[in-house]
Amino acid sequence: MNTTAGRRGPVHQRQRAAAIAAASAAMFVGLGGCWLLAAPAGPAATSLPNTVALAAAVLLVGLGSLPVLGLVPSPVAVGVAGAAWFVGVAVAAWLRTADQSGRAPTAVGLGQFVDTLRAGAPEMVTLVASCLVVGLVCVELTGRAAPPAASYALLAGVGVLATSITGHPGQHAIGPILVGAHALAAAWWCGTLAAMVLVVRGRRGWASALPEFSSRALWAVAGIATTGLISAALQIGLGDLLDTGYGRVLLAKAVGLVILIGLGVYARRRWVPGVDRHQLSEATSLRLATVELAVMGVVLGLAVGLAGTAP
Repeated sequence: MNTTAGRRGPVHQRQRAAAIAAASAAMFVGLGGCWLLAAPAGPAATSLPNTVALAAAVLLVGLGSLPVLGLVPSPVAVGVAGAAWFVGVAVAAWLRTADQSGRAPTAVGLGQFVDTLRAGAPEMVTLVASCLVVGLVCVELTGRAAPPAASYALLAGVGVLATSITGHPGQHAIGPILVGAHALAAAWWCGTLAAMVLVVRGRRGWASALPEFSSRALWAVAGIATTGLISAALQIGLGDLLDTGYGRVLLAKAVGLVILIGLGVYARRRWVPGVDRHQLSEATSLRLATVELAVMGVVLGLAVGLAGTAP
């Protein structure tokens, strides 16, 4: 028995858990930054559960996209993410119902909650999608069928799209298209890296998956930057970037994207070649991924807050 490998296993498991925890915590840091930058205005209380929902949906997009990199997602991880997605969306919808009815959340009735969902709220789409994800996982775990992993990415993508194109983007004809493409590209980029942290094992695993991910991420980042720039130009004037809360949050989000692009450049010049030559250990790759995921988390948190902040 290789005792060294046995000791490394738990260490790497802790690294993986720490990476996901850091990314999740960073999303709330980004949301908190949004409240500070947009004060006295800012996102509503629904942004808290929406942050949980987005984190889960983004991870689902990544888990469902893993076969493109030659990897297989864990059905347990998919199930946990699907359940977290459902809970986050349900709580957000409940809080929104309370806000619309002028009642405390504890005073909202089930009928009012259902009426909110029936009114064409995007939460209805995401709740149905999350239920389907959990249902498919149950089917897979019982061995009755093997749903394609892409179905999880598709369902999560539908939820991300339904949530992102409501609100401010609807004020412009091309807005929903730009914001939808922006959100889906970001979900794939961030979610796939997070999913890789959970699934990839050993130097060989990273040497196989990371170069392929990096080449595809280049196109995702280009799409994110282009659609984000055009969408921002439609939403707010250049002079309002520092004078309004929405503009300050938007500027902070742009700075975060620039940092991520810088990390991406480093990855393509140092991380990917080092992994490709089997010179970097699994622990090193996990550390580098953790840093990138943490910055991604902050940017995603800012995005959640931005969606709930008036331009």
